[in-house]
Amino acid sequence: MEYKYNLAKLQYDKEKLEELIARQSRRVGQVFPKKLETQFWITNLDRARDNINQYVWIGVLTYFILTLLMIPGDYWIIEKAYFSHDFVRCLAGLVNGALCLGLLYVFAHYKKLNHYFPHASMVLVFWAVISMSWLTMTVYTPALKHQAMMIICMIYILGYILTGVKPAHMLMTGLMAAMVTMMMLFSLYVKFDAMVMGRVLIGSCVLGFVISKMLCARERMIFLSMLRADISEKIHRIHTTELLHLSQHDELTKISNRRTFDEMLDTCYEQAKRDESALSILFIDVDHFKNYNDFYGHQKGDDVISSIAKTVKNAIRHMDFVARYGGEEFVVLLPETDAHGAYAVASNIYKAIDRLEIPHAKSTVSSHVTISLGITVFRGEELSKEDLLSIADQALYRAKQLGRNQIYYQSIRSAQVA
Repeated sequence: MEYKYNLAKLQYDKEKLEELIARQSRRVGQVFPKKLETQFWITNLDRARDNINQYVWIGVLTYFILTLLMIPGDYWIIEKAYFSHDFVRCLAGLVNGALCLGLLYVFAHYKKLNHYFPHASMVLVFWAVISMSWLTMTVYTPALKHQAMMIICMIYILGYILTGVKPAHMLMTGLMAAMVTMMMLFSLYVKFDAMVMGRVLIGSCVLGFVISKMLCARERMIFLSMLRADISEKIHRIHTTELLHLSQHDELTKISNRRTFDEMLDTCYEQAKRDESALSILFIDVDHFKNYNDFYGHQKGDDVISSIAKTVKNAIRHMDFVARYGGEEFVVLLPETDAHGAYAVASNIYKAIDRLEIPHAKSTVSSHVTISLGITVFRGEELSKEDLLSIADQALYRAKQLGRNQIYYQSIRSAQVA
């Protein structure tokens, strides 16, 4: 019953996800419930950290190439009158950018710092905007000031894309950085075009926000699709497990069926031959079960079969194997068990069934349900599995022939002589 409950819960979760996917595609209001929203942003941050860790060396190579391109370019662009002043600021800007990216990698890479990654990301973006604005706007070469606009725009966009921080949080960080930058430039009497600078700061911040929102919408759909695929896989696994269970077990008694017994016999038979160990086989038959069915009805008969199967399973050892062989017959495999051990297990089963005291008015041997048991022991003789089962069946037949309600042991040697 547990698998049915799990299956129903998974089906319900999948239906809710289908609804969320439909709503997400229409973009109607707040799409995710609070718990799922939290899970999404945790996943998004993990993805951002993984990307930084995975592509760190590509980033290093890209930044190195960018540095090689910018330094000679700045060298030729900077006016000679301001060369020392402007070139030092260009180099400081490159070092500052490298340090910011390096710190971002540190917080993404080390597990002890992972928890602070989103906060560190916002602080680094805040610092990068302010510091790079000051470094680039305090140069004297006009061409470098124009270049500063592009650098500031790149910082904002990279801050939104690389960090995985919520767009609203990064928007507030960017706007605060823009305000502080403008106030700093005014307070330091830096010569700049306030209108252009304001447009660059605010425009870059808003542009990064829009791009981030678009990317998040796509990530949300991917996230929901992955959850749906995961649930579908779990549902499929439950179905597969249940089908496997049904194919290996008897539906009425819930113990192994004939097919599984055949597979287990192959294994135990080969192991007994290889290890030269004893393998005992125990056949069980319910006495006068047809009479019981005819008198009490098939429903009561099924109840008896189920009770006996459960009792036999509880009476054997953990290393033993029981299966329903067919009808009212059961078979037990006893690995590494000689005749004395097999008889002891058979006695336990016999007594356990006897203690049930299930009334049987049509039995000729007792007033309650009884069983007959046949035992044989395989010790690696030159004997096929079919012949081994036949000898065990002969032992059961002999127990029934002698009056039922008893245990009979049939050795392989005496059966071969006969």
